[in-house]
Amino acid sequence: MEDLQRLVRIISKRKQRQYPLLELKSINENSSKENIFFRYIKKGIVNSDDEASKLIYGAKSDDDRFRMLKSRLKQKLLNHMFFLDFTDNNQKASNQFEQECIQQLHQAKMLLFTGEYRIAKSLVLKALTTAERCEFTKYIINCLEDLVRIYSENCQPHLFDDVVARLKETREIYKTEEEAREHFYYIKMMVIKSVNSRKKNLENAAESIIKLEKLYSQTKSYNIFEYLFQLTLLHKELTGDYQGIITLLKEVERKKFKGNPLNENRLESSQIILSMAFAYFKAWDFEKGIAFIEKNIDLFEEASGEWYSLQETYFLLAIFSKKYKTANKIIDSVFENKAFEKLYNDEKDKWKLFNAYFNLIHSGKFFIRNANYATMLGKIPIYDKDKEGFNAAIIILQFMYFLEQGQLDELTKRRNELKGFMANHFKENFSYRSRTIYKLLNIVVENKLDLKKIQFKSRYLIKKLNENQIVGNAYTEMEIVPYEHLWDLIINLLRYNGVRSF
Repeated sequence: MEDLQRLVRIISKRKQRQYPLLELKSINENSSKENIFFRYIKKGIVNSDDEASKLIYGAKSDDDRFRMLKSRLKQKLLNHMFFLDFTDNNQKASNQFEQECIQQLHQAKMLLFTGEYRIAKSLVLKALTTAERCEFTKYIINCLEDLVRIYSENCQPHLFDDVVARLKETREIYKTEEEAREHFYYIKMMVIKSVNSRKKNLENAAESIIKLEKLYSQTKSYNIFEYLFQLTLLHKELTGDYQGIITLLKEVERKKFKGNPLNENRLESSQIILSMAFAYFKAWDFEKGIAFIEKNIDLFEEASGEWYSLQETYFLLAIFSKKYKTANKIIDSVFENKAFEKLYNDEKDKWKLFNAYFNLIHSGKFFIRNANYATMLGKIPIYDKDKEGFNAAIIILQFMYFLEQGQLDELTKRRNELKGFMANHFKENFSYRSRTIYKLLNIVVENKLDLKKIQFKSRYLIKKLNENQIVGNAYTEMEIVPYEHLWDLIINLLRYNGVRSF
């Protein structure tokens, strides 16, 4: 009761005059304008300042009342950052622990401002326990710094000396971790910044891995392990060493790294599963990949972001291994899920593209022609560097569609669009496999759909396509259906659909 009495006195004395949060409930005649504005935005009723100002005040957006309302709403939304929920299955487990540390340290700091050392000490010690359990070195230092002040004010010299000694030791560890962190983020930036930068810095990335390994061996710090682990995965992805990724992930899955135990409170099993599944796919080890996903898929909350990510890899594995019943089941589970409409438009478009490819490869023709495919098949997408691989996949799909129709003029347009990609971007941003499929499509157009000429002139490229399967993840491409399967379908369309020369 005494602690409650102390807190009541502090809150009564220091409380804000106005409630600093939104009332997250249905709108009624007593609702504040901030709450009304929040609901309008949430429900998509307003999408611009002018729309909002006109609806709320009947005025333009430069009205002072609206400008003040925006400011108040933004501040109240920021206040809610103190109360976000990171306990659901979509979040990293360590986020919840870190949030606990931040909240307890903030609460303790506010109490120290008021001179309330007793309750502050209790909160700091709780935060310290969590920080030590999770190896949050930065928060351990924050806790120890607050304890230095508290033990000084409480005149506890022995505890003070112990904390100062621990603080010195922890700061040394943190200094090494900071060196690793800055090194990691710099190298990561340089290998993902551009294709040219990646080429120049891949060797530096390999050297950085060696450096991080030395720092990890010195400290056994989980934070340094995390930087080392992420950089090693990135380097192996960019160089196409997916078997190496699988080996590394299997060791980490056992909560070990180079024989050292790893902090279970920080390990994210869901990310290990996602990375392992994708590595099986990129290594063309389809059977093991499918078995691995089917073993672990129930660990993911249905319709979560991670669930959709795993379904994407599951779908690609099924398509590449020609398990079309499985692929159909995956497509149905994705589109029938109520959460599908809540995905970002880019994600929904990706799944629609997957579905179009599935219908094509499963049936051997475009037997579904409805509104879902009209835009995708009819218009050449506008070039966008950020969607380069997605757009190339759409153009290849369109090529297949117009090949079925026997429309050489439309095929020529798609070939020319890919030619532009080839001239400006394919050499740097796409793999040998994607460049090869472009050359094969070009043969189809150049030989005006003449089956015999096409088969004769494509022999060498088909052989080279089969020799270049594993591709490093340094490219922006999307190979949704194996190009070998697409080529087989092209030959079948030319042979059985009565398409000859035009």
